[in-house]
Amino acid sequence: MILDLPHARTRSRHGREAATLENEGEPVSATERELHEQHRTMTTDLAAQHGRVKAFDPDNAEFDGQYTALVERAEELLAFEQQLPARLAEPQRLRSASIVRWAWRAQTALAAALIIAALALGHTGWWLVLLIPHLLATLMGWSITVTAQRHRQQRAIALVLQAQGVLVVLVVLGMLSPWWVIAVVLGWLGIGAFSQDGPAGQGVKK
Repeated sequence: MILDLPHARTRSRHGREAATLENEGEPVSATERELHEQHRTMTTDLAAQHGRVKAFDPDNAEFDGQYTALVERAEELLAFEQQLPARLAEPQRLRSASIVRWAWRAQTALAAALIIAALALGHTGWWLVLLIPHLLATLMGWSITVTAQRHRQQRAIALVLQAQGVLVVLVVLGMLSPWWVIAVVLGWLGIGAFSQDGPAGQGVKK
């Protein structure tokens, strides 16, 4: 019996994703183009091998060798397609990882500077109740692992963190009412919720 492989006639779901990625409005890097081309080549080779197998009668001496080659190429294509989404996302994930890493480190430096400034300006020690947890929270962000599945959300959280830092600066320097501390606390609750592992957030190392 001749193996009837769907790969020999149509692209799989991952294959279609790879073929249509260039039309989604995002720049396609050289790496992505190479992956697309590699996938097209493997798909074409598999279809050609499938055609060669169909050309032989099962009783033909060359049938077994051609059939084995077909199975091997199908397995190679399947393995490639399983890895394809993560490999396509890797360049953008690396960019997001850099943004996330430096965003959290910048806020740690800012939090330390605010503690020094608050002490230098003679602010009441109650401000440390806000600033020390703020500093510790930014330090926890250093352990975030940026994943291929959620790197865009993690990058967005890092950008929201910058707005949170600006808000803390304005409150500590007296440019906003101390009541805005409530907004700071709510902001951290939101950032924490979306930075945790689970349905609402993933990516923090445990």
